[in-house]
Amino acid sequence: MPSKRQRMHNRRHNVTNVIETNTDRYHVSFGIDPGTLDIGEVFIRGSKIGSDMDILLDDATVVLSLALQYGVPLDQLIHSLHSGREEGGESILARSIALMQKERE
Repeated sequence: MPSKRQRMHNRRHNVTNVIETNTDRYHVSFGIDPGTLDIGEVFIRGSKIGSDMDILLDDATVVLSLALQYGVPLDQLIHSLHSGREEGGESILARSIALMQKERE
């Protein structure tokens, strides 16, 4: 049975970072639960609004945010994104998770 979802408070802090790739710049924002100081939601912007990549990033961050709210450890997410991939976790999503790990340190 899955663990219970930890919903975010209506008012919460937000931290925004910039991740640059060879071709693009993304703004990655983390919603932080004021009670626990855990990151519970993620937003990534940088692609042209309405583009396929923008829509894909919206969907990916919804899924990632739900994973965080259900307690999936960041280490597990990183492991899953690195597993069996020659390039490792170089996607914007994997780099965002790695940035979350740094924020927690």
